[in-house]
Amino acid sequence: MRRRIFANTPAGRKNSLAGEWLLFALYFVCVILLIFSRLENKQIGEIRGLLTDLVSPVLQAASQPALYVRRRKGQFADYLVLFEELDRLKEENRKLLHWQWRAKRLDKRLVHYRSLLKAVEDPALKFATGHVIADARGPFARSILINLGRERGIRNGYAVINGDGYVGRIVHTGDTASRAILLNDLNSRIPVLVGGAEVRAVLIGDNSATPQLKFLPHSAEVYEGDEVSTSGHGGVLPRGLRIGVVVPGSGYTFTVRPHAALGELEYVSVLFFDTPVVIARDAPAGGNGQPRGKR
Repeated sequence: MRRRIFANTPAGRKNSLAGEWLLFALYFVCVILLIFSRLENKQIGEIRGLLTDLVSPVLQAASQPALYVRRRKGQFADYLVLFEELDRLKEENRKLLHWQWRAKRLDKRLVHYRSLLKAVEDPALKFATGHVIADARGPFARSILINLGRERGIRNGYAVINGDGYVGRIVHTGDTASRAILLNDLNSRIPVLVGGAEVRAVLIGDNSATPQLKFLPHSAEVYEGDEVSTSGHGGVLPRGLRIGVVVPGSGYTFTVRPHAALGELEYVSVLFFDTPVVIARDAPAGGNGQPRGKR
C-alpha cells in the first residue's frame, strides 16, 4: 500500500525543494540557450546545426499524426464541396446538351438559307503570332513594336489582336519587325458597331485609357455596357473583332473601355486581312506595277 506524503512532512518539503530546483534549472537552461542563440559564433552555429539535425527527425515523426488528421480533414471538406459541384455540373451539362441540340438545328437551317441565297462564305483569316519587343507609351504616342515583318508576310493596315480582342493595326513594316499603333492612339480612327442594334460610329483614340465614340446618330440608343466591335466599313479591318464596352464619358459623350490590357501586351497576333485598300496601299508608286522613276 502506497504511503501518502504531505507537504508539511520532511519528505514533502524535500520533494517540493527538488521541484523548485528543477524548475530553476530549466529556466537557467532556457536563458543560456537564448543567449547562445543570439551569439554569432562558428562553434555555436555548428552545435545549433547539429542539434537541429538531431531534433528534426523527431519533430517530423511527431508531426505526422497532426499532418495526417489535417490532410484528412481537408479531403473531407473537399469531398463535400465536390458533391455540390457534381450536382451543379450535371445540371449545367443538361442545359448545354439542350443548347447543343438547338445549335445543330440552327446550323443546318443557316446552311440551307445560305444555299438558297447563294451567299459567299467569308474566307478564313490566317494570322501570325509574335512577341511585343518594345512599346512607346508617352503623352503623344501609343504604339508597340512586334517581332514580325515583311519576311512573315506582314503588311501595313493589318489588324493586331490578342486573346481579349482588337488592340491596334500595323502602320510600318520592316523585314523582321513591325510597328503598330494601339486603338487608343491619337491617330487611331476605327469604324465600329455599338450594341445589339449595331449602331454605327467611329472610335477615336485620344491617348487615354478609354477612346471616345464619335459620329453617333442623333436617334441612336447607346447604353452603358454595350459591346463595341469593328464594323468592317472602309475595307481596312475585318468585321466583328471585339473591342470593348461602352462606359459614360464626361457630359453627354461615350467612351469605350477596351477588353485588352493595352499597357500589358506581351504576345499578339497579326491578321492577314487582304483587301483592295491594303493591297493598293502597298502597291508600287509607279504605273504598270513598277516603282515611280523606273521604266
